[in-house]
Amino acid sequence: FGSREEAVVVFACPGVAPGAMGALEEARQHAAQGEKALKTSMLSLKFTPDHLTASLEYSQAATKYRAAGSLAECEKAWVRAAELKEHLSDLMGAGRAYESAAAVCEGAGAASVTGGPGAAVAYMEKAVRCFRLCGKAEIAAKLLLKLAAVHEKEGNVEKTKAAYSDAIEVFQEEEKDHNLGDVYKQYIGFLVTAELIDEALKAIDGHVEVLTRQKHFSFVHKEMLGKAVLNIFRQDVVGAEEALHGPGSGTDGWYTSKEFQVGTELVEAFQQNDVEKLQSLQKEQTFTFLQVQVARLVRRLEIPGGAAAAAASGATGDAPKLDMADLLM
Repeated sequence: FGSREEAVVVFACPGVAPGAMGALEEARQHAAQGEKALKTSMLSLKFTPDHLTASLEYSQAATKYRAAGSLAECEKAWVRAAELKEHLSDLMGAGRAYESAAAVCEGAGAASVTGGPGAAVAYMEKAVRCFRLCGKAEIAAKLLLKLAAVHEKEGNVEKTKAAYSDAIEVFQEEEKDHNLGDVYKQYIGFLVTAELIDEALKAIDGHVEVLTRQKHFSFVHKEMLGKAVLNIFRQDVVGAEEALHGPGSGTDGWYTSKEFQVGTELVEAFQQNDVEKLQSLQKEQTFTFLQVQVARLVRRLEIPGGAAAAAASGATGDAPKLDMADLLM
């Protein structure tokens, strides 16, 4: 150590690198100034707390605590700054501060010293509320999609659905169709993976509306074929046929499209219990242009009892013929 005083300070703050001591001391000074700004004093004729100065000081403290590696104190400082900014109706600043607190809790090794992933989710939810109230739709939706990914990883289906639904609502309110399309694709992919077919079909209807407004008719055709696949996956052949003639069927070129042709043949294969036709259709390239999760379901389609019927047919009608040489052996 350079001096006895430096050694005393380092040992008094175990776990903090010597080079970070300057940042840590600055952080504590900013936090102290923030606390001081909130106090009133009759002697100095200060009758109301100075929330603005306090919020700025706590923001500075949080930055310095992060530099010093003091994550627990950094989290608390960001939250304090966010609360003060909310009090000042600075919702954009409050949202950013809550977002920063969430980032601290998500960091590597932060779970043991901060609120961890649970606190990060709570801070992100508060940030979303602030951003929506101040009209920052895109920032709010971005955080909602991040929340959806977190909840999906945790296996929390209901919260994942809620986050996606909120993101869709945000962009619908702002009439931002170009963003809506991307969110719908992610949402549909999640619902199909979770095999929530009814809700996936409703989401596809919403996506079709957006694509129709944008006049992206070729993508509408793919979504309609996807609806037919989903209905057949749950053994609803009637629903699949209705999907081919439902919302979106009036779009340009639908009845002459490859998607309509393949969808019709797929329905017919199930109506006729034609296993060979289904197996041939499952190799159809048109399905590879559908959303990945839907395309995977095509390979899993099976005609009820079809495998048993095919096996029985093979046992009775496809027995190998013996020639004269075999009979004489």
